[in-house]
Amino acid sequence: MMKLLYALFLLLFGMTVQAAELSYSGVWKGSIGDNKIMVCFTSSVAAEYYYLRNLRGILLEPLDMTPQKDTTRWKETNGLYGDDEKITGFWDVAGIKPGVAVKTLDLTWTSPDGKTQIPFKLTKAPVVTRPGIPKSDICGATYYKPLEDDLPHTSKDLKFEGREYRSISTPAATVFELPASVLGSKNINERTRNFLKDAADEFYICLRNGGKESDWGRGFELLDWTVSKLGVKEWMSDVVCDGSHGLAYETYRTFDLRTGKMINTWTWVKQGDKNKGGENKQRTPLTTLLKKLKNQKPEQCMMGGDAFDIDDPYAGKSGMVFRLSHLNPMGLCEDTITIPYKKMMPFLTPAGKAAVAEFLQP
Repeated sequence: MMKLLYALFLLLFGMTVQAAELSYSGVWKGSIGDNKIMVCFTSSVAAEYYYLRNLRGILLEPLDMTPQKDTTRWKETNGLYGDDEKITGFWDVAGIKPGVAVKTLDLTWTSPDGKTQIPFKLTKAPVVTRPGIPKSDICGATYYKPLEDDLPHTSKDLKFEGREYRSISTPAATVFELPASVLGSKNINERTRNFLKDAADEFYICLRNGGKESDWGRGFELLDWTVSKLGVKEWMSDVVCDGSHGLAYETYRTFDLRTGKMINTWTWVKQGDKNKGGENKQRTPLTTLLKKLKNQKPEQCMMGGDAFDIDDPYAGKSGMVFRLSHLNPMGLCEDTITIPYKKMMPFLTPAGKAAVAEFLQP
């Protein structure tokens, strides 16, 4: 999911790849007046910033139509292009020396009517890294860290079928935290915390690109909890982030509670991940059955043919659950198919039968 949103970032700033490099590219921090900001300059034609008081992205575009290396004049906009674009201010950068690395920038913010000018300084932000953010993102973890750290959150102590856990919610997502008494809780809780951080970044990117906060929803929630395994659903609501299609998705994860590591549930099924389908058009008895059982979809969902990808299967209460994804020019169409365990047994490996037996215990 993060890859999709980062791809959206790169698409919106598609000129970045062809544009001239910027000697002061990277992440900067400072204040405009009394308001602290984080700024990311990506190239001579693309930049953005946000105020820490509200964590809402504002785009910066070169004031000149044909910017040269080391653009020094920017206009800040609401992110809408064409007739809907609204300019909210202008930036002038001073003191740039070609070929000389700088650690501070002197700038002036000017109101759209030119009547108000505010001089301010930016300093280069210390580099912060995080595995969830690819190196190709020039802004990187340094730029996103305040977004991840400063979102307000609430927590509740709850019970799932008699077992205690904690629910943690921010405007970007809702996740869970397992008690320390669970052997694998350290690894699982680290994963849910990283999910919250990723969701905060995605939330910011989506809102900056025109998404509606009221449409946003993400979750990492409990589905099943046995002696040694944990079933989890990861989902996102159907929100449009300045695109023609929504970004909704739903997938399942299964964890080993003894280690906290994710289980490859394809080992529970005969022929394993050869059943995944997709471009290799793998034909197995299981995929043949799924093709027969899949839900009828509107015609546009089949424009790419009848090939489909299958997410990792999940052991539900009444059967094995499979999520089928159909790629097509109109977007992503998905089916959820549950095969009752009585019908599923011939397709299961010994490990799969053992896992199913554990999930079916009262």
